[in-house]
Amino acid sequence: MTSEGNDPSSEEPGFTFSDKRRIDPDTGELRPEADSASASAETGEADVANDATGAAGADDVQGAEEDLADASDLGVDIPADASTLNDTEAAQGEEAAEPAPGTEAAAHLADLKRINAEYAAYRMRADRERERAATGGTIKAVEALIPVLDEVRLAQENGDVTGPFETHVKKLVDSLSKVGVEQYGEVGDEFDPRLHEALMQQPSDDVETPTVFLVMQPGYRMGERVIRAARVGVQQPED
Repeated sequence: MTSEGNDPSSEEPGFTFSDKRRIDPDTGELRPEADSASASAETGEADVANDATGAAGADDVQGAEEDLADASDLGVDIPADASTLNDTEAAQGEEAAEPAPGTEAAAHLADLKRINAEYAAYRMRADRERERAATGGTIKAVEALIPVLDEVRLAQENGDVTGPFETHVKKLVDSLSKVGVEQYGEVGDEFDPRLHEALMQQPSDDVETPTVFLVMQPGYRMGERVIRAARVGVQQPED
C-alpha cells in the first residue's frame, strides 16, 4: 500500500521570492528594469492627464453651446461679439455713477469740480508768477553788470584785454548767454526804435532806410524783453 504523503505530485508548491528592489544592493546602481518601469508609469500618467484635459475642454464647449441654446430658446438676443456686453455694462456703470440733479451728492460733486478748477487755475498762476520772478531777478543782475560790461568792451577795443583776462571776459559773456541774455547791436543793422537808442543822426546817400553806422554801447535783451537799448549813431537817407 502506498502512502499519499510520499506522492511527489501531491506536494504543495514551495515559496518563491522575487527581488523587486529598484537599487541593486551589490552595485548601488538603478536597475534597468526599474528605470523602464518608471518611464512607462510616467507615460501612462501623462496619457491619463491629457485624456482628462481633453474631456474637460469638450465638456466646457458643450456646456457653453447648451447655455447659448437655452438663451436662444428664451428669446434672448445674443450679440455676435460677446465683448460688447462688457462695454455696455461699463457705460451703464458710468451713468449710474453720476448722481441725480438736485440731490446732496450732486451738490457735493459740483463743489468738487469747482475746487479742482480753482486749484488748476491757481497752479497756472503760481507757475507764471514764479517764472516772472526768476526773469526779474536775472534782469536786475544784468542791469548791475552792464556798466562793467561797457568798461570791458572799451578795454577790448583798446587792446587792453589780453591773456588770461580775455579768457575771463569770454567766460562772463558765455555765462550771460546761458541764462538767456543776448548782446546785440552791430554796424549795418537797420535802425529799430524798439531796440536802438539813436544818440546821433546824419544824412547819407549810401542808405535807403535808417541804418546803424556806429555802436557806442551794445544793447542787452532777454528773449523779447529789452534790458538796455543799444546806443547807436544812425544814418538817414537823404530826401
